[in-house]
Amino acid sequence: MKSRSTGWWVVLALAASACGAPEQEGLGTRREPSDLQHLSQAPSLNELDLTPPQSVVTVTPDADSNGEYHGPVTVTIQATDDSSGVASITYSLDGATTGTATVAGSVAVLPVITAPGTTSITYFAVDVAMNIEYSRTLSLTVILPDPPPPPPPPAVCVQIDLNDYNVFLLGNYSGGTDVQGKVAAGGNIDMQYFSVGAGLAASDVNGVLVAGGNLSLQHGGIFGSASYGGTLTTNGSVTVHRGALAQGTPINFTAAGVALGQLSANLHAQTVNGATRIEAWGGLFLEGTDAVLNVFQVDASVFATTRYLSISAPAQSVVVVNVVGTAATFAGFSTEFSGGIDQTGVLFNFVNATSITASNHGFFGTVLAPLAHIDFSNGSFDGGIYAGSMSGNAEGHINSLREIDLCASPN
Repeated sequence: MKSRSTGWWVVLALAASACGAPEQEGLGTRREPSDLQHLSQAPSLNELDLTPPQSVVTVTPDADSNGEYHGPVTVTIQATDDSSGVASITYSLDGATTGTATVAGSVAVLPVITAPGTTSITYFAVDVAMNIEYSRTLSLTVILPDPPPPPPPPAVCVQIDLNDYNVFLLGNYSGGTDVQGKVAAGGNIDMQYFSVGAGLAASDVNGVLVAGGNLSLQHGGIFGSASYGGTLTTNGSVTVHRGALAQGTPINFTAAGVALGQLSANLHAQTVNGATRIEAWGGLFLEGTDAVLNVFQVDASVFATTRYLSISAPAQSVVVVNVVGTAATFAGFSTEFSGGIDQTGVLFNFVNATSITASNHGFFGTVLAPLAHIDFSNGSFDGGIYAGSMSGNAEGHINSLREIDLCASPN
């Protein structure tokens, strides 16, 4: 009976061992030290990494008050994981900038975003235990700063020398009566009851009246020499004081026309540095402060409704009024100067005018209109008129434009 009882326990022990059941201590089972060490290192349920990493995005520079970024923009993604550690960060870009990448480690610096517009950034991190962070998306709008203005073009070389003639025309001149200074026209000249050159110095007798074409004169006087390229017709009493009438063409009007056109274009190319104010009641105010050259630009249509013109600029400076438009009308408004400027320092440059009409008006300053025909009656001009052609009985007074040389090197 003892031997059977012992065998039964042995059978039970073997069966339990075969089924993987824990061996009962006290039945002759001994644990090895290596088995105990293995059991002590096995993680408990509380030590398992079941938490995904967390990512934070930094954008440089900061957004403005509208939530927009002034590029270029740098984006950095940084992830943390308190257990197994961060294995990688994955991101993708969509919109103005595109791309995708997976970066090993806990920090990912994205390529600099320079494209203007909205870029969406989707990102997530993965830790060593293969926990994946829920993806998140950040949208940012990049505005690139305006490019710097181009450097100013080199200053256009300008030499203004329009003081030899009271009237200088590339074409015909008809209807003129009293012109105190010199008159020259590349075409025909027709004057009646006239006087030319009476305001000149007694010694200034050369080229007082020059016609490139035919010269027709009735009842008048010339205070200096006169010449004509075509025919001469005189009716009534025509007196030549201090000179003589002779056939010839002392002026190259073709070359003069090219030079006047280039001067007009160069003046138009000058940078506007004066202030223009137009009042609804008809006031036109031009205010300049430069000691050398004050440039304004006015649309030709403005003068049709102008009732008062005020020009303010330093003494000894030159005022250039660039008038833009194919036709201009002037009628009976007054002109006032302040700051030291006067009509000897004012030049009206009609850039592209082909027709100028003036009636009951006084021009105080020199007119440059190489493309225009001027119809000017019952008025006067205090300065020179350099134009394509002119008709009318307006009187010319000598108030020569001061010379200015913007090509000269500074002292």
